[in-house]
Amino acid sequence: VALGDRLVLSCAVAAGTGALSFSWHREGSAAPLGTGPRLELRRLGDNDSGRYRCRVSDGDSAAESDALNVTVLVPVANATITAGPLSHPVPAGDTVTLRCSVQVGSAPVTFTWLHNGQEVARGPLLELGDIEVGHSGTYQCVATNQLGQDGHRVFRALSTEVALEVTTWGQRNTGGVTQGHQGVQHPWSDG
Repeated sequence: VALGDRLVLSCAVAAGTGALSFSWHREGSAAPLGTGPRLELRRLGDNDSGRYRCRVSDGDSAAESDALNVTVLVPVANATITAGPLSHPVPAGDTVTLRCSVQVGSAPVTFTWLHNGQEVARGPLLELGDIEVGHSGTYQCVATNQLGQDGHRVFRALSTEVALEVTTWGQRNTGGVTQGHQGVQHPWSDG
């Protein structure tokens, strides 16, 4: 289940005599989370991950359900690009390495690199070896993860633009790598 989702757990018994009392428990928490045959968690947070059990008593005997493991998955957010050590301007023939990372996001997270808005590579690292003037332009990374059992909820975080200017040895220029505008997190539904 995804961060912020609603989750309802239900408990049922095959047989029992008299009035039944229900209580809900999460491992590591001493106090019951609720009573009744249903437990509703309205907006799941990181701290709601854990193993849940239902306990039922009819006054004469008690039973406990098997543990249900609940994992709260976090959408990707705050994608950033870090550049390796660079000279300014970046001379043609050098190697430039860019790394994309996210501040938060449940695994697996995939990374896609854009050069001037067009996809050029996948993975957290983009290594541009023996660069030339054609490598000049803006670079962004798109971090993506899919949440839910069927992966139908796709979240993307777009990094800040990084501008790369490549110069040949004969040019006098103040090129290099500069930061641009910050991207935002966008959820898309694929189904």
